[in-house]
Amino acid sequence: MKKFLLLAAPLALVAGCSSGSADGDGDGEISQEEAEAAVEAANISITPGDWEATIQLTEFDMPQMPEEARAVMREQMGRAQTSNSCITREEAENPQANMFANNDESNCTYSEFDMSGGNMLIAATCSPEGMGGEMSMRMEGSYTPTSYEMTMTMDVDSSPAGPMHMAGRVNGRHVGESCLAEAGE
Repeated sequence: MKKFLLLAAPLALVAGCSSGSADGDGDGEISQEEAEAAVEAANISITPGDWEATIQLTEFDMPQMPEEARAVMREQMGRAQTSNSCITREEAENPQANMFANNDESNCTYSEFDMSGGNMLIAATCSPEGMGGEMSMRMEGSYTPTSYEMTMTMDVDSSPAGPMHMAGRVNGRHVGESCLAEAGE
């Protein structure tokens, strides 16, 4: 889950869509295909290069987790963790909706998917392979071509360790272009 949160933040920027409903068929759910069509029609500006994301866990509850492990998680709350990623020129110029879900095996549908006017609101339900349950998540925040900030919540109804609730804040910023040089861009 931690890996998912660290990857989801910078990739959420790349998964934007234009204003208006992405629900092309009007069935109340935004499928992966509809999200991809919305992304293709969007005009989102993202700066390629090195991105730094800082995540801070603000809530965590997993009732079936052993108390010692829960104590470690409570200790981590409020502590910022930073990760770095590289958005290539190709990713910035040709965003893919499945980048938000982190892979093609996440089986996500979106109830809300809007990144218009520098604001983002994404709500999804996913059934990742091997998880054994559904994961619901919501991201709300704002973005520019060189930064973003958002709040995130995630609820897992069933996992090998039982139900789980997490919430946090994520801030990201473009910090350079060295990864592009390393990639030969």
